[in-house]
Amino acid sequence: MINQLTSLSLKAQIAVKERGYRAFRALSKEDGVTAIEYAVIAVAISGMLLALFGSDDATFLKAIKDKFTLLGNNITSANAVPKS
Repeated sequence: MINQLTSLSLKAQIAVKERGYRAFRALSKEDGVTAIEYAVIAVAISGMLLALFGSDDATFLKAIKDKFTLLGNNITSANAVPKS
């Protein structure tokens, strides 16, 4: 009788541990969550790039072109000054 109770108790403990382990594995899988996070980040970056480069007035690109033109003019004028 004691052996049967011990065996039954052992089987119950094993079953509880296995179910707990299965539940833990199911809860610890985050592959889907990570994929969703990457998708949200990709959409955010796409939106920012579209806002910067896709506008009709192109103010961002115009500002960059103006700065590079100014830089080029400064380099040209610095080279044009005769050295004494």
